[in-house]
This record gives sequence, structure tokens and C-alpha cells, in this order.
Amino acid sequence: MKPPRAFGPLPHVRYRPEVERCPHCAAPLVYSHPVWAKSIQSLSGIEHVTSLGFRCSDPACAFGRTAYRSARAEARQLKGSGYGLDVVVRVGHRRFSQHRTRAEIWRHLVEETPVVISERHVQNLLEIYLALLRAGERPPAERLAPVVEAHGGVILTLDGLQPEQGNEQLWTVREVLSGAVLTAANVQQASAPVLAGLLGPIRDSGVPVLGVISDAQESIRLAVAAIFPGVPHQLCQYHALRAAAEPLWEVDRHLAVAAKRELRGLREVEERTRRRAEAKPGDPADAVVLDAVLALRAVVRERDVPPFGFAGVRVVDALIDVGQTLDRCQAKKGTHD
Repeated sequence: MKPPRAFGPLPHVRYRPEVERCPHCAAPLVYSHPVWAKSIQSLSGIEHVTSLGFRCSDPACAFGRTAYRSARAEARQLKGSGYGLDVVVRVGHRRFSQHRTRAEIWRHLVEETPVVISERHVQNLLEIYLALLRAGERPPAERLAPVVEAHGGVILTLDGLQPEQGNEQLWTVREVLSGAVLTAANVQQASAPVLAGLLGPIRDSGVPVLGVISDAQESIRLAVAAIFPGVPHQLCQYHALRAAAEPLWEVDRHLAVAAKRELRGLREVEERTRRRAEAKPGDPADAVVLDAVLALRAVVRERDVPPFGFAGVRVVDALIDVGQTLDRCQAKKGTHD
């Protein structure tokens, strides 16, 4: 059995369902259990993600055993894979739009992104990409029959990813309760008629739709209203919080840039220390300096964890901690063997 990949300490992100009340009886949903938890590699970094499952709080509800999960969490990952959907889109875009070889795609990922991947696994992601594009070919009613029987209907989420500005977008329609991808297509423009074309086959299949979850993009709202009139449409809380935090992000980015600017001399300090250590080995102070340089470099690699995990604030706090540690060492006026 292949051992799980170890990444070391990772930021933890937990998602709860976007719906807060049972769609059948309107009782509040309460936490039940973690649906899944795993490390996910995306183009912005590596995080340990947990999808929290909630159930209806009314013991008399006929669907009290239905576990509701986050549409946002499901949109970040593929079942059985530790790579985010954005990585799959980037791989597919490079292969089929830019006609890059597998080796070129692998080199791009390992040199220009934080993704840790083997060249062979790039092929696996290409196959996943093609499977996503073909996901809409099977009749939705056939695929969703077990979900409808267990939960009385389905909850849909609609989301799009654009690998690079000015290129085609990959849009997917997912079923939230099962995580199944119902439709996927590359589109040049995500207009309301185009998105309605993705939702139309699901409506025509006769599958009962309990609700739809998406961001507040106008074309999505118009498409949902046209295809599923009267069906509750929940706007994603994550996107709302992200938009609310945008002004703070801008300030935080400037703070992070200023902190990194103060540390531009790290390379020179490291090189000077290494030369001194090679000329006169054995000085424990050199090891302390090199450890401090390594710690400072790790600090400035902090990344934002939206919507309210500000990297700049964490960088400054960590720099203060490192500085206080160095001050204490200097106050001792020496080292102990």
C-alpha cells in the first residue's frame, strides 16, 4: 500500500454547508461529523481541508439522516485525488489549448507553482480532465437516482475556473450531497444563455432539485432563475466574505511586501556566514545565524488563507517572535555547548 505523502505542518481550512436550515422542514442544521479530510494541493499552495457534515436538528424530520456538506469544499477537490480542481484545469489547458507535452506541463508545475507532482501523475490529471469534460454524457437521472431516493432530491452548485486571463473557462455543475460532477464544459464566455444550457439537461431529466448554491455572478443568477424558477438559490457565503475582505487584503498585501523588503539582505548575510564557517569551522554562532536565516525565509513564504487569513499579519507576528528569540539569545551574551 502506498504511504500517504507527508507535507509537514499545513494550514487547516474547514468548510461547513452553505445552507443553514433543512430544505425539507426548515429546522436548523447542526454539526454531525467530518465528511472527509485530506491535504489538497492547489496552484496557491497546500492546505489540509476538512468538509464538515451537518444534519437536521429535528428528530422527527423524514430526512434527518441526510448529511449536508459544503459546495465550496467539493469544488476544491476531486474524490480520490489530492490535487485541486484548479491544478486539473491548468494541466488540461496546457495540453489541449497550448499543445504542451506531458514533460513540459510537469516542468511548468514544479518550477512555477507550489504543486508537488511526478511527471507520470500529470498523465493521471489529464485523464481526470477528460473525464470531467465527458461527465455530462451520462443521463443525470440515472446517476442521481440513489441520491434522490436517499434525500428526496438534489442540491446543485455551479462554478467556473479560468486557468489564465483571456482563455476558455471550465464550468462544472456538481451535486452537493454526493459530490458528483453532472456537467462540465469549456466555454469562451459565461453568459446566462450558455450557463442555462448547462443546467437545462438536468431540468429536463426530471430530477427534483431542492436548491442551487453559487456565487453572486449575475449570469449565474439569471440562468438559475430561467431554468429553475421557484427553486431556492443560496449565494455562497465564502464569496460574500471574500468580497467583504478585499479592502483588508489590499492593506495586508502592502504589509507583507514591506516586511519582505526589510529582509532583502538575508542572502548576503547567509553567504557571508557560510564563508566564515568554512574558513573557521566550529563557531556555534554561525549555526545560530543560519538557523535564523532559514526561519526568516520560512516566515515570508506565508500565504493568504481566504477569506480572513491574512498573510501579512501572520508574517509580522512571526517576525516579532523571531526577533524576540534573537534578542534573548543576544542578552545571554554567549552560547552553551
